[in-house]
Amino acid sequence: MSGETGSTIDGAPEVNPERSSSSRFASGIPSSARVLRADTGAPVGLSEIACSTEPQCVWSLGEDLRMVASPLGKVIPVGMADVLRVHLASGRQIELSRDQEFRAVTGWIPLRELEIGQRLAIPRYIPEPIHGTRLADAEIILLAHMIGDGSCVKRQPIRYASIDEENLAAVATAATHFGVTAIRDEYAAARCITLRLRAPYRLGHGKRNPIAAWLDELGLFGLRSYEKFVPKAVFDVGNDQVALFLRHLWATDGSVRWDEKGNQGRVYYASTSRRLVDDVAILLLRLGVHGRIKRVRKAGYRDCWFLTIDGVQNQTQFLSVAGVHGARGESARRVLGELLSLAPNTNVDTIPKEIWVSVRQILASQGVTYREFAAAMNTKFCGSTLWKHGVSRSRLAKVAEFLDDDSLRVLATSDVFWDRVVDIVSGGAQEVFTCPVLGADNLVVDGVVVRQARQ
Repeated sequence: MSGETGSTIDGAPEVNPERSSSSRFASGIPSSARVLRADTGAPVGLSEIACSTEPQCVWSLGEDLRMVASPLGKVIPVGMADVLRVHLASGRQIELSRDQEFRAVTGWIPLRELEIGQRLAIPRYIPEPIHGTRLADAEIILLAHMIGDGSCVKRQPIRYASIDEENLAAVATAATHFGVTAIRDEYAAARCITLRLRAPYRLGHGKRNPIAAWLDELGLFGLRSYEKFVPKAVFDVGNDQVALFLRHLWATDGSVRWDEKGNQGRVYYASTSRRLVDDVAILLLRLGVHGRIKRVRKAGYRDCWFLTIDGVQNQTQFLSVAGVHGARGESARRVLGELLSLAPNTNVDTIPKEIWVSVRQILASQGVTYREFAAAMNTKFCGSTLWKHGVSRSRLAKVAEFLDDDSLRVLATSDVFWDRVVDIVSGGAQEVFTCPVLGADNLVVDGVVVRQARQ
């Protein structure tokens, strides 16, 4: 790149966005992107990582398509670049410069060559963090309820509101962990019950409500509902406490019901905070549950984001491992019972149809005819129709065993969900960074597997 540069604190070149149009040709990841750390399990803003001097690990996709922890090198700003925003069918979206690459089933593909309908790798499972910690269960429970139905606005009492007696009891019990005794207020006009979580001592002279001080440490105190998020401490805990957190969070703004007409479960979580919904989607992956994000607009109201859990396998996994606390738990148990009597739909988590090219090459090399292959798979031979659709994991596993092919076995058992591109739009000019990953060539950015452009 041309142009004058200065020095920065970390010794990296300083780039002036206004210096020349050549900076538009920088290649990298925007500073607003969030990278998924493997050491703490939390998604962290790239600009925050760039300012840190501590060694960090990130989740990468290994050659066996399993998630692996890899050390992150020095994150360095490289200038301004015109970025593109890619929208996926799952509701995820990511901004990158044109040269950054995505993982397709046939290999890596640069963003500039991406097409609508292309299917890309995103994690379908995230392992537990390397350096996990444990919080008190009371903290996990209280945090979930305060994020959902709590109010901790500055200069106002800390409150929790609900119509669910089991939720109220859970919050009152959890508050005692901080020495706080909940005071119950019933307002018929509000059609709900409020718990005031008052400090156990007189405030002043530097003394704060212990719950307020705790929420402040987590970065949640004073936030409105549309500003809330899952604090980093929750991502650092084991999967059992992730399940506990989700169980109680779903008891606030979550929903679980059985759709009699559609003969299917309806499971979702709703919030006006897009960041909160993104965070919950990452936590679901810790339990092996894939969620889809949808925006709902209504005139005069803030946009609402729905995180839906679709499909028999996904819903069964969520309700079996996490479930829902309180009154909604009864509905959740009923839905789980209905799901267990249904055959799972294998048309959601599929391998892209391009894999059939590899299968046909293997068949040719082994001298197996298409009719012989169809017979072995116990399916009717329909000429080229067989190759026009994606394949379920279970069917691909059978193909892999029949052909005794390890590459197909890897795809059938991978940690990858193949999402679909639905739109590509301009994201404007943004500052971008390079993110070298040691021992691997990719990382998870905004929920999508990305490889740095080769220099």
